[in-house]
Amino acid sequence: MEDKSSSIIGVSQLVHRDDGSWHMAKLIQKRENPETHDTEYYVHYDGLNRRMDEWVRAACIEPDSSVVQDTGALAGDHVQDGLSSERKMTRNMKRRHDEINHVQKSFEEMDPTTAALEKEHEALTKVKYINKVQLGKYEIDTWYFSPYPDEYGRQTKLWICQYCLKYMRLEATYVQHLSDCSWDQPPGKEIYRKANMSVFEVDGYVHKIYCQNLCLLAKLFLDHKTLYFDVEPFIFYLLTEVDKYGCHVVGYFSKVPLKGQATRTESLCVIGMVVR
Repeated sequence: MEDKSSSIIGVSQLVHRDDGSWHMAKLIQKRENPETHDTEYYVHYDGLNRRMDEWVRAACIEPDSSVVQDTGALAGDHVQDGLSSERKMTRNMKRRHDEINHVQKSFEEMDPTTAALEKEHEALTKVKYINKVQLGKYEIDTWYFSPYPDEYGRQTKLWICQYCLKYMRLEATYVQHLSDCSWDQPPGKEIYRKANMSVFEVDGYVHKIYCQNLCLLAKLFLDHKTLYFDVEPFIFYLLTEVDKYGCHVVGYFSKVPLKGQATRTESLCVIGMVVR
């Protein structure tokens, strides 16, 4: 017998969001939540950036096509009203508006090469399984897919040591690790300190595992990032916040040192990993 629920994959339906609003979204994938055992669908909200994609319970999806059509008409009226005011915007104003409201540029608005690359990237990173990470005392919502190994990448939450950046699937393993881990700062050398802020220089060749873990963590908050495992050519500069317990990573960028020349910035990935 055919599974009827699988036939709605790829179809747009109304989804009830956590803020109480309804929004049209495309259903991308189905799963059974490993913790609650609820049936869930991974959805992409029409017109919003992929960072807003999420898993939602089946009960939050309105399958009534007549409701979808009525709402679609209303949405169309709203868009039409918006078009008249949008024409008054300058190009920079519109770009700023889209950024603030997480409006994702369509493939039609891109040049052919960019559109082809974006489609390939989207196919490879379509579904995000890791919804949260525990980093020290902070539980942080993630935004994007990151290529953690399968047994870790399919978890809804990862526990990450804030000092050595080792990632774990189970809270019990994480608690045990905290009692065993002797780290209280990044590897490498401290090159700058002012007040409670400190910068460390870390060689990707010398500290390969640490830098790979750093890149995997960063990818959870960056849509377009291709440096995950080939970290040996890079020098990483980590900004940390210092307290009596140690140095806590809050952002970084990386450079490729060129022989006989000044270093060249290859990847600028300054991100706020801890949201207060």
